[in-house]
Amino acid sequence: MRANVEIQLYALRVDGACCENVIGYIPVPIGVAGPLLLNGKRYTVPMATTEGCLIASTNRGCRAIEQSGGCNSTLISEGMTRGPVVRLPTAMKASEIKMWMEDEDNFEKIKASFEETSRFAKLMRLHIGQAGRQLYIRFIAKTGDAMGMNMISKGAERALNTLQEEFPEVEI
Repeated sequence: MRANVEIQLYALRVDGACCENVIGYIPVPIGVAGPLLLNGKRYTVPMATTEGCLIASTNRGCRAIEQSGGCNSTLISEGMTRGPVVRLPTAMKASEIKMWMEDEDNFEKIKASFEETSRFAKLMRLHIGQAGRQLYIRFIAKTGDAMGMNMISKGAERALNTLQEEFPEVEI
């Protein structure tokens, strides 16, 4: 009975804050892997999982890295991405829209509409690939401290709607 009351109390704490359609709460085991020797410093890596052997496997990897002298890492790029595809009536029209989006002034229009959906999402750049009449648009954005999957999805959707206003023949 006491455990059931505790679970209900935890469910009330997460309802509307961390999860949709909350029906309960379960504790997840947390273990530690490491030390990981990274950039000359040792780190322990906390991991929450119910996957058997995952922490042990990660721990073996950390040990192998440490025994080989450690590893170095540097950040060369940062950003969360979404990569929707749009289709146009012809490859020529797709090329025209690709060039339009790559123009700095037009990018600013796309950026403004993207960023209307969040105070944190900042569209950094677009990477656009073309295959025939299809455009593969990669939205690359910074999301503040959040992972930002939902905020990037919302921003990309708004930007695509703006693109469709300019070019009604765009099929998302």
